[in-house]
Amino acid sequence: MEKRFNSWKPPEIENGKLTKWNWLVQFTENLTLGKMTDIGAFTYINARYGVEIGDNVQVGSHCSIYSESTIDQKQGTVILKRNALIGTHSTIMPGVTIGENAIIGAYSFVNKDIPSNAVAYGVPAKVVKINSSLKSNKNKIVSSPLVEKSVEKWNVPLFKVYFDQDDVDAATSVIKRGTYWTTGPEIEQFEKKIAELTDTKYALSFNSGTSALQVMLEAFDVKGKEVIIPSFTFIATANAVLLAGGIPVFAESEGETFGLDYNDVCSKITDNTVAIMPVHFGGCVVRDMEKIRKLCDERGIYLLDDGAESLGAKIKCRKLGSFSDATMFSLCQNKVITSGGEGGLVVTNSKEIYEKMKLLRSHGRVENENEDYFFTINDSDYLTPGYNFRMSSISAAIGLSQLKKISLVSHKRAVHSHYLTTELKKIPEITCPAPPTEFSHLYQMYTILIDTEDLRNRLQQYLSNNGIMSKVYFTPVHLFTLFRHRFGFTNGDLPQTEMLSKKVLTLPMAANFTRDDMVFVVSIIKSFFRKENLKKGD
Repeated sequence: MEKRFNSWKPPEIENGKLTKWNWLVQFTENLTLGKMTDIGAFTYINARYGVEIGDNVQVGSHCSIYSESTIDQKQGTVILKRNALIGTHSTIMPGVTIGENAIIGAYSFVNKDIPSNAVAYGVPAKVVKINSSLKSNKNKIVSSPLVEKSVEKWNVPLFKVYFDQDDVDAATSVIKRGTYWTTGPEIEQFEKKIAELTDTKYALSFNSGTSALQVMLEAFDVKGKEVIIPSFTFIATANAVLLAGGIPVFAESEGETFGLDYNDVCSKITDNTVAIMPVHFGGCVVRDMEKIRKLCDERGIYLLDDGAESLGAKIKCRKLGSFSDATMFSLCQNKVITSGGEGGLVVTNSKEIYEKMKLLRSHGRVENENEDYFFTINDSDYLTPGYNFRMSSISAAIGLSQLKKISLVSHKRAVHSHYLTTELKKIPEITCPAPPTEFSHLYQMYTILIDTEDLRNRLQQYLSNNGIMSKVYFTPVHLFTLFRHRFGFTNGDLPQTEMLSKKVLTLPMAANFTRDDMVFVVSIIKSFFRKENLKKGD
């Protein structure tokens, strides 16, 4: 093999001009060409953001390789690893890596990574076979068998983390600093930016949204008192009330924004009610938010928000966070922006609550503004029992970087959601999300309603069979074993919520999905309903 390499000469390539083999490269300075490559005639390579072609790669004629897309403006290095074979007339999109020994069938559209030793084809290209005879440990593209299995299963996952080189650089800069990974300046900077974003005076960061929610509730002293919450939520909402010593009281959710229903909330207030805590579902402020705010003012109870899914949402020009006595936001990996996988925030205008939360967040320790606990010989005083719920400097650095992209990410989600709604509203059995006038929806989740539970379940299975992930958000919390046993809840206690849960289905949504991903999802859903209609015809 080495002798062959020595006899092989790299082709002469001029920017934007055909080689003698009639293939063309733009931004040649960003093209890395391995040895013994074979590129077919009339192939076009745009290497503005990097194209790396490994040894022995064969690219058929009339192929297109893009590191920059004119369709959705996506950018990213394309990597074709050693011995990959790309069939004629195929298109490779930005950011794609095609693994060693992989084979891409002719006329394929590749917009996702293809693992080593795989055979893939189609529009979009799907893995149809893994050539086990070529497998070896060094060829694996992921380190965990569980992750590898999951990656291969879904052509379109429920979500993808949106990130770019700025995020990588932000985390790397903190790591390379070699110190202040826990209490670095990025934390204060991030908190300040979040307060500005939400039009509030104070913001406090946490290691998770659940930690933030628990501390927020403890700061408002809900112990032994009732907190009205929806059952149509993630279990962390109710768990946080319990962990803070409060008593969760479940109220119904309405079917427009899936938020707390004002009329049912009114019926659940007692003399022991200390707070109402709406959950702002999937990126949209609760429909009845302004009425609930007025109700809290009249009754002298706190309005607290579980805004885990809705950082940046607003009604008219009023931002979520500015309505309430305090609001929690999550920065978990599936949210609009993340702080490196996990993270949480609480915003408030109350200095007293802010100071209480600071104590609870970090062991009940009094923080000296002029000294860092980790870099002083002096001890600190402790005023109350507390937790280690701090956010790391690395996470805060990623959060700062992600925050710069929140408008871009929100716009991309809105574009995808508009396409889904335009297409899916044509199907009579589907109700698409439609926020009230002047409500700004972030589409952290895109959740549809299906006419019946049976039809919903069969659609979900059909999507799964075609490699599209979907999920039922949410199963009513009051029907989980914990709450059945502790509080005696049973089916029928919240009929409106239980009916919603039987009809909802959350579809894939992410800023870095392509239009082809969305087209594929819509095409499979339409295919399902065509088959359903044929059955009715029989």
